[in-house]
Amino acid sequence: MALTAARADMVVRDSGSWSDAFRFGTLGDTSWSFTGCAFHMDVKGSDDVVSPLISLTTANNRIVVDDVVQRVLHFNVTQADLEAALVPGCYEYELVMIDGSGIRTPLMYGKVKIKHGVTQS
Repeated sequence: MALTAARADMVVRDSGSWSDAFRFGTLGDTSWSFTGCAFHMDVKGSDDVVSPLISLTTANNRIVVDDVVQRVLHFNVTQADLEAALVPGCYEYELVMIDGSGIRTPLMYGKVKIKHGVTQS
């Protein structure tokens, strides 16, 4: 399996939950899967900062694997968690897949811009 991390910038509004979904690889390719994998994504003010402002992982259910064979996952960050961790602004992130052997494979990276939502109630 030859993977290259994709740059994917995102915009998230704080007026609701963060639930973007992504599919990795080529549709119909079953030569690799998410079976036995965990996922970790840190969001930081910049990529040289040590401590993340928020971590999304399969362990804390902020990353949910929807289909291990077709390699689909989504983020599951509540509005309250989003507002508590990230004020409107621009942040850096990286999504890493960790297989059953502990091998870490970066899948995505980029910027996530948090915008103040229009509808707050």
